[in-house]
Amino acid sequence: MTLLYNARIALPGDERFEGAVLLRDGRIAAIGECQALLDGCGADVEQVDLGGACVLPGFVDSHLHLLMGAEYLSNIGLRDARTMAEVVGRVEAFAAAHPEREWLVGLEWSYGYPDLPPEGFDRAMLDAVVLDRPVFLRSGMAHAAWANSRALELAGIDASTPNPEGGEIVRRPDGSPTGWLKEEAGKLVGAHVVPMDEALVRDGLERVLEEMARCGITRVESAAYDEGLFPALAEMEASGALTCRVGVMVEMPPPELSEKRLAEIGELRRRYHSPMLSLDGVKFFLDGVLESHTASMPQGYADRPDETGTLVWKPEAYHSAVRQVSEAGFQIWTHAIGSGAIRLALDAYAQVPEATRSLRHRVEHVEIPFAGDIPRFKELGAVACLQPVMVAPSDEWMGMDGVWAQRVRESEQERAFPNRSLLDAGSVVAFGTDWPIVSLSPLRGIGKAVTRRSLAGGAAFVPQQAISVDEALYAYTAAGAFACHREGQEGSIEVGKLADLVILDADPADVPPERISEISVLMTVLGGRVVYDAR
Repeated sequence: MTLLYNARIALPGDERFEGAVLLRDGRIAAIGECQALLDGCGADVEQVDLGGACVLPGFVDSHLHLLMGAEYLSNIGLRDARTMAEVVGRVEAFAAAHPEREWLVGLEWSYGYPDLPPEGFDRAMLDAVVLDRPVFLRSGMAHAAWANSRALELAGIDASTPNPEGGEIVRRPDGSPTGWLKEEAGKLVGAHVVPMDEALVRDGLERVLEEMARCGITRVESAAYDEGLFPALAEMEASGALTCRVGVMVEMPPPELSEKRLAEIGELRRRYHSPMLSLDGVKFFLDGVLESHTASMPQGYADRPDETGTLVWKPEAYHSAVRQVSEAGFQIWTHAIGSGAIRLALDAYAQVPEATRSLRHRVEHVEIPFAGDIPRFKELGAVACLQPVMVAPSDEWMGMDGVWAQRVRESEQERAFPNRSLLDAGSVVAFGTDWPIVSLSPLRGIGKAVTRRSLAGGAAFVPQQAISVDEALYAYTAAGAFACHREGQEGSIEVGKLADLVILDADPADVPPERISEISVLMTVLGGRVVYDAR
């Protein structure tokens, strides 16, 4: 047993209580006045004086990518690269440091470097530093890729290769591929990348778990592509090395639902369903991202009025798939960034209203909905999952300042990342990060949800969509637990619930909003066990 005392405890209903919390058998056994609980402690109770630190429910990241995170921490990390020259330089340095790597993989490059040539990304820049081995770089939005000539050759991509459905092979004037691959085209090369071996995967996952514990995260919900990690995660669970609860969503790939795939997903759900590790549902990708003009915008883009983006699924096929997956009893996540994709997702959910409400079907990202679709989340009982760190992308991807706003008409921007509007409409809003695409820190996300500003300051982006600190904390805790059907056990500090806690050196509600991201995580507790301790 453990008694955490001399603490500022965040209770449901935005209440703060100065006192103590007793942890027993992995759960919260009591909450009360310090002296009363201290007096009742036996010799077997570890007493921890928190010195006035703030105790919150453990953070829930409702949308990230575990395998990508493991890859990011084990390969060429590019999110903080500030120039094209730096990106290419990191590729060259990594190649020199890792002569044993058959493929050189990088993650999180940007679209807006100041030294990007007018013709855009070209394989020649990568060929200049690595010609003998394939180089494959995934973009910071995970909806484009950049490959060198060797990677294109191994994938069989040349001037005669047609664009895959839902993707584009960007070409030079002579028709030959530049190496820039949009949406589904990236998979043509990605399919040939040698996956990390078992040792690299395990090492990467250990790095990921350390990072999550350091950030105070006690549950994550993976947003597809991670089902191959189930055996390694189950092994880590059995050995006690899993220091965060993990729910995994698995993709239903286009162009139409596969009965074989649905059966595979059902088998995974039967196999993995513990409180620590579970298959939680099915993910659909409807569109891309605004930054690369691949989000579905039937009204056109501000900077390209005739361009409407990409729909990865045809509406009829997606509608049918939603019905069948709902009938099979799976929660559905749908990636929908642009207005057209958000509407399509809600229209499909409206076909199955009882399943949408009971299974809590979700729409991921919801960056720019049509005004008429905002109240539909509440009406349908659909969960909106947003990533507040992306409100000021210049902190995450160099050269991206203002790019989002260039894509969306000024008359529509009042609905950008509409946290306030969705909450005012009575919707459930859960927060995630999409890590490693952006920072994993929930405190950074909370700060940006409140200020709508870059860490460097400056003007707020659509300040009318700002929310309060407690609303942001709720989205990162209780709403996250609700979104994955865990509210009975997780997401709030209540007697009987799992002792999943994060201890901070300050209460986010007590510091200036622009300083929230500077708060330190002192401890992370999972099921009563300390998994991170910075004291």
